[in-house]
Amino acid sequence: MADVDSAGVRIHYEVEGEGPPLLLMHGMGGSVDNWRRTGYVEALRGQYRLILIDSRGFGSSGKPHDPAAYSRERKVADVCAVLDDLDVDRAYYWGYSMGASNGWAMGMLRPDRLFALVLGGYPVLQLHPGEETRVRWESRAKLMKLGMDAYVAGMEMEQGPLPKDLRARLLANDGDAYAAQQLANLEWGVADEDVRAMTVPTFVYSGTEDHAHPGFNSHELCKRSAALAPAASFLPVPGHTHTQTFQDREFIQPHVLKFLAEVETPAHA
Repeated sequence: MADVDSAGVRIHYEVEGEGPPLLLMHGMGGSVDNWRRTGYVEALRGQYRLILIDSRGFGSSGKPHDPAAYSRERKVADVCAVLDDLDVDRAYYWGYSMGASNGWAMGMLRPDRLFALVLGGYPVLQLHPGEETRVRWESRAKLMKLGMDAYVAGMEMEQGPLPKDLRARLLANDGDAYAAQQLANLEWGVADEDVRAMTVPTFVYSGTEDHAHPGFNSHELCKRSAALAPAASFLPVPGHTHTQTFQDREFIQPHVLKFLAEVETPAHA
């Protein structure tokens, strides 16, 4: 376990395993524990040197409350700060949900630090979010600022009771930091031309039942993002929701390992 300073914000990371460096980035509201709890670390550490990062605002990393602290540039700089601390010039990157969003930004802003990207469950955000998305995200942020208990209560009103372990993990978050990240997402949109210019080999996947809300069909948007990026391929995960797709490691891992093996030789040549 270690921490690195990224322009005044503490970024926590952990390293396990041996082999080529593979960075793992969790989703919003999570931490490095996401990858451990679902078996990814145990399954991958024999083949890769895993670099697990707590994204700013979550886990054991610093938790600024200003949305400006969660810009694309700032979060990409956090990843680069960890790589610099480990003297790693380039790495493979696997992100899910918010971690995938951060990966898209890495591919556009710092492709020189990457061998390849694996991006699950989240698209490139379009330049102008729809009104439905804006209102939902701003409303979520208001609940988070009232406290994570208010936010979780809102989720349960909409979705029904959450599993006890997920509920506990959500309640452990800093509501103001969570809200700052949620609001910052409204400024993460990029033009299609920026995605078309991204040349990092990229494997994109999402569950066919991953529909965040009306106006934001994550599955279709992931498919669209992959179609725009010239070096990207796309895999639909049949019948899976957002959470189910991440949890089904046994289905997705062989596809990811095959992709990484195909880019490994030229990357290390």
